[in-house]
Amino acid sequence: MPFINTKTTVSLSKSKKDSLTAEICRITRECLGKGENWVMTGFEDNASLFFQGDSAAVAYVEVKSFGTPSAAGTSQMTGKLCHLLSGELSIPADHIYVAYFPTDNWGWNGSNF
Repeated sequence: MPFINTKTTVSLSKSKKDSLTAEICRITRECLGKGENWVMTGFEDNASLFFQGDSAAVAYVEVKSFGTPSAAGTSQMTGKLCHLLSGELSIPADHIYVAYFPTDNWGWNGSNF
């Protein structure tokens, strides 16, 4: 049940959000073993983000998930997310932060798991 929210200074079209969602779901399945039917994505484009005093091309990705993913899985996911955003949005990998927020309290469909 991951929620992956991407904030970026880049403007994103609906078709770009759709293609990024498909890739993020694939990456999440490969790295965290979470099925694509359970992944929720969010995008906040044109965000006011600054890194090293610059706001030209920056991204911050939050990965919130039920349970604690392995360190190897999160490391692999960070690499793949940075590669994706670098390739698709021309954001240098060294201008991308990825943060993980595991939790044991996750609600869906009126109750908690």
